[in-house]
Amino acid sequence: MDIGPMSRRRFLAGASGVALAVTSAPLLTACGGGTDPAEQGAANRAVTLPDHVPFTGVEPDLPASQDGVLAGYFAYPSPPVRGITGEPGTAGEEITALVNLFEPVPPDTGDNAYWQALNDRLGTELKLNMVPDSSYLQRLSAVLAGGDLPDLVQIRLDQPQRAQVLRARFTDLTEYLSGDAVRRYPFLANIPTDSWRACVYNGGIYALPTPRPSVGSLMLCRADLIEERGLNPEPADFAEFAELCAGLTDERAGRWALGFGSAGPLSTWAFLMQMLGAPNEWGEEGGTFTSWFETEEARQAADDLARLVRDGVFHPDSFAATSDPRIWFGTGKTAINRDGAAAWDLLANTYGISVGALVAPAHDGGGDAAHYAGGPTFALTALKKTDDRRRVEQLLSLANWLAAPIGTEEHLFRGYGVEGEHFTLEDGVPTLTGTGETETRLPLAYLTEGPPFLGPGDASRVRAQHAYQERVVPRLVRSAGFGLYSDTDTTKKGVIQRLMQDTLNQIMQGNKPVSAWDDALGDWRRQGGDAIRAEYEAEFAHAR
Repeated sequence: MDIGPMSRRRFLAGASGVALAVTSAPLLTACGGGTDPAEQGAANRAVTLPDHVPFTGVEPDLPASQDGVLAGYFAYPSPPVRGITGEPGTAGEEITALVNLFEPVPPDTGDNAYWQALNDRLGTELKLNMVPDSSYLQRLSAVLAGGDLPDLVQIRLDQPQRAQVLRARFTDLTEYLSGDAVRRYPFLANIPTDSWRACVYNGGIYALPTPRPSVGSLMLCRADLIEERGLNPEPADFAEFAELCAGLTDERAGRWALGFGSAGPLSTWAFLMQMLGAPNEWGEEGGTFTSWFETEEARQAADDLARLVRDGVFHPDSFAATSDPRIWFGTGKTAINRDGAAAWDLLANTYGISVGALVAPAHDGGGDAAHYAGGPTFALTALKKTDDRRRVEQLLSLANWLAAPIGTEEHLFRGYGVEGEHFTLEDGVPTLTGTGETETRLPLAYLTEGPPFLGPGDASRVRAQHAYQERVVPRLVRSAGFGLYSDTDTTKKGVIQRLMQDTLNQIMQGNKPVSAWDDALGDWRRQGGDAIRAEYEAEFAHAR
């Protein structure tokens, strides 16, 4: 994922996104046969998740809520509190990790004062094998096949045969983390319960989560442009949304309301599906699962998008996908773009613009529509299989240090380094220096981290983000597949989703009628959709 000139700190604060799945044949040999989804459902249902014990050491400016509204901070809590006594790595030898990397590789330990200071604080040497996102699955496949694993391994959510891989190669952490056992690691206990659900496989807890906000993707808007043109920032139905788009479009000035987001045409389509009350990817009724692609709402949303294209409110290069949607948004070529929650700060800080977020109205009016919840974890971190209890406890102590929350000395150092060398405080907000931008790029937050939060930063923006979450979080809708596992979904979702995306593309351009959706849907079902449904239904039947 290319975030261009934007600050990575805001990217790490809560952006989410997973690349398309890549099937890896060697794993079939390395990890044995399949796992019965029905047996998986029953076994996973019996697992006691870690107790949730929220950290109360600092007071936010705006409170969090139990249902998922994030705490907000106008400045970094001062002074930060000491969260951990001692050095978590001193119980054993060096620690190795394989982890995804989305940025340029930082300087190695010998040339990196931040990395050296990190090792001093940990009490051991942390060696990171940082692999670019584009080749991570292939590298992990080779590592798994070779059998010589690092101590900590990031497992992406598009990892094929996830349950089998975890069982064959990694440590069952249930006895260390289930129920009140997690209280030995208070910052792991601070991680929200929903994030832990994605770590349950084979009737046990097999990984650590990297928490993400429950709000998932937002329909961001250029609040400054909406205000400048005197437009309505609160459309009450689809018709008023179309009017807003028309008001933001000025073809002669090179400005349009919409372009494709990171998910292509499905970005705006998903926002319209919210308006229509469609399920979030999968719906369930009486044990029967229905994909959002199979609904009448899917066809209606496709038809509505075709109308918006005819109205001329889409950037003309959208279908060519020749530019970064964030750059379009930041430079004013487009004014509305669906993106991850962290992009609100990323775009505002990078381009010096005022950003807001549209709440989806019910399609025909009558109040707010439901909001699609996002995935509560970005990825998983598993511990190499071992019977050495001392080693497991050392690695969990390290993870506990990495998960230290905002307001602690550990969190401030992990995110920003040493004050004066790697960051300065500007109006109470840590700001990376040039050295900090270079040296602190270690992808520690992709191993595990504490709960996400809003800020620290401009108080008016943090208030706007908090108010948005207070409005949409009570109306979150999760996929019926949340907490369940389908290997077909992991390995084929991206490929068969492309069938629907390509058809939507053609419908929007007027090259195909809306009825073409049904033909594509047939291919989607045959090439994996029906298999995904069957796997979810089987596991669901035994998970209740």
